[in-house]
Amino acid sequence: MSLMHHDYGIDRAHHQPPSATVSKKMCGIGLLLSLPGSGDKLNSTLISHLNQQLSETLSSRGPDVSCGKERCFGCDDDNGNLTLHASVLHMRGELPTPQPMLLNDNCAFCWNGECYSYNNSDVEESSSSERDNMIELTAIGNEESVITSDTDLVANMLQDALNKNDAADNNNAHLKIISDLMSKIHGEYAFILFVPSKSPNSPPCVYYGRDPLGRRSLLINKSIDGAVLLSSVAVNIPDSTLTTRVDSEGAQEWVEIPPSIVYRMDLQTGDIVSEPTPRVINGKIPQVIELSKKTSDTIEFMQLLDRAVERRVAHAPSSHSNTDDASVAVLFSGGIDSVVLAALSHRHVPPTQPIDLINVSFFNDSVDGNSQGSLTQSPDRLAAILSYNEMLARFPERTWRFVAVDVKYREVLDHESRIRRLICPLESTMDFNIATAFWFAARGKGRLLGSKEVEDVQRELNIDEVSMDNEASAASSHQPLLRFARHDGDDKKDRNRASSSKQHAQPCIRQGCSRRSQSGCIFHSCKFCCGKFQGPISSFLGKSARLCPTHNHKQDGKAKGGEAKTSTKMKKQSMTIDRPCSDKNTITSSAKILISGVGADEQLAGYGRHRTTFQRGGYDALQSELKMEVGRLWTRNLGRDDRCLSDHGKEARFPFLDEDVVAYLERLPVDRKCDMTEVPGVGDKLLLREVARMIGVHSCSTLVKRAIQFGSRIAKVSDRSRFGSCRQATGTASIRSNQRDVE
Repeated sequence: MSLMHHDYGIDRAHHQPPSATVSKKMCGIGLLLSLPGSGDKLNSTLISHLNQQLSETLSSRGPDVSCGKERCFGCDDDNGNLTLHASVLHMRGELPTPQPMLLNDNCAFCWNGECYSYNNSDVEESSSSERDNMIELTAIGNEESVITSDTDLVANMLQDALNKNDAADNNNAHLKIISDLMSKIHGEYAFILFVPSKSPNSPPCVYYGRDPLGRRSLLINKSIDGAVLLSSVAVNIPDSTLTTRVDSEGAQEWVEIPPSIVYRMDLQTGDIVSEPTPRVINGKIPQVIELSKKTSDTIEFMQLLDRAVERRVAHAPSSHSNTDDASVAVLFSGGIDSVVLAALSHRHVPPTQPIDLINVSFFNDSVDGNSQGSLTQSPDRLAAILSYNEMLARFPERTWRFVAVDVKYREVLDHESRIRRLICPLESTMDFNIATAFWFAARGKGRLLGSKEVEDVQRELNIDEVSMDNEASAASSHQPLLRFARHDGDDKKDRNRASSSKQHAQPCIRQGCSRRSQSGCIFHSCKFCCGKFQGPISSFLGKSARLCPTHNHKQDGKAKGGEAKTSTKMKKQSMTIDRPCSDKNTITSSAKILISGVGADEQLAGYGRHRTTFQRGGYDALQSELKMEVGRLWTRNLGRDDRCLSDHGKEARFPFLDEDVVAYLERLPVDRKCDMTEVPGVGDKLLLREVARMIGVHSCSTLVKRAIQFGSRIAKVSDRSRFGSCRQATGTASIRSNQRDVE
């Protein structure tokens, strides 16, 4: 078996200083296997073409370390050939770790992902808690971290595990060992491990897999007779080589590799066997203080989500060329998911660094015209400006940069073939629209939003002249562009139930208190008990934590009024905040880390279909629906999103899909995550809305969910062009069969 290993040249312009902590990286990884005896089917020209396709396709995911020369090692059988590919995006540390990485005994390892922590407990150990055995890599000291990287760490663990059990000399034993080790890693990843033959009973093998949630892409293709391909991204295969004929624009039999499984492929026969990698769940959730169960749930969820954000933004790579460059960007729709993540990111990104808030909006200049006004009329742009304005007022010490990505539909067509390749094996209109929004957002090429534009939009919405009670009325002229909870309850029973609950005050939830709670209190308590509850939250969030909008106790010696007065004051004050904006305000965000809210809707019942499920089958049916949706994220969302967001040399990170967050929400009763008896914008994602109010970001807390393809208007401009009208389009329609030219 001949294994070709790529040496890499290093682009030193991207190196980080020695003081950086654990070296982390995101990569594109791939493999081309030609099986023994396939020489009459696979010629050298085809193999060279496929290797070049893999190298070029993966290079955009890892632009910092490029491919160099090849060399052979472990040549036992010239009839078979294995080529490993890897490109590296250097995230942190003094030097990037070239890949594929050579281990002992001629093993080779390709790693694409992050290892935030791992479970260091052995099976025999039972005296200490699982939490105590979790090693957080973000806590590793600088002295050690200079020589430590994720790739080195995981590779060394694999090497040690295989060496300890080398006496078994059995591939089945190795499969179980590797599966057990990978199940202990917390983080998003995909990997490929080559292990050469050590005896006649253990032929050369490749082990590969994805993390249990499938947050990193890995595809397989066996459509060429005598060959197998693995890749982070699909590559085009000549039709003449396919064993099954498919359309030239089709998926060419690329398949998403199911997560939570380690696979072993025999390199002599191509046979594949597998071993599951169950998730290791952190069973110890921190308890802050003795509170009501409802309040305690919210605080625990906020703590876990905050820790998930910290893991993903701590020690983010910074640019040496410009100290004003951002290292972290949030995909910012202005909805509750992105606003909460932005607020929590503020706690952990160094205060001197800006945070980019990237918002994307599409328009068809042949229909909408080329005026800037048409660009700001997408629902997500309006919501994002509203929330951005609140972020400026809520966290004035931070430099927030609103990167408005305005995309003409003609530019979408220019990049259509590339985006369609990235979404492969998916090919529906909905997948293309979502992927297009993510791809342009990740590119980060836009304009810095000026204070004048913010003021113009807010003046148009009359937000500076109204209180929170009639804020939705002021925005009603823009409906259905900007929808608030109070004006989106179409079901009369829901509206009556909501208003009835406000008329009948409930007892304070604090045990032993005989007072009545006040409507709007985030703790559902009386004023006295509300003040008691706010202590630990203020300690957690810091002195800048906003207090309950209903019970605004004295802060800094000043008494604050009710929610309506505070909201008005906050918004008027935010209108006066000015950020200097140069005429040359075009920018391409330099942030390599992209924070995404993917996973929030699937776990917290954020989609309209969840309300329909509840109406048909109650909470039991909804619980089953949410479990099913989390289980299929890998094939419906995550592989596609990872491929599109990473195509610009960026790394997508998903705090809502942190292992501890997912485990906590799985254990939480569904009626604590949502309340489907309330109107949209209130009952859906209820737990997250409570967190938003605790943090002090109120503008987004009653906005109704809009999917990115609708909020950014890509579905509107794309479907109108392809199908003639939006009404003719369906999300499941194939993108390849309905393309129309834009005149």
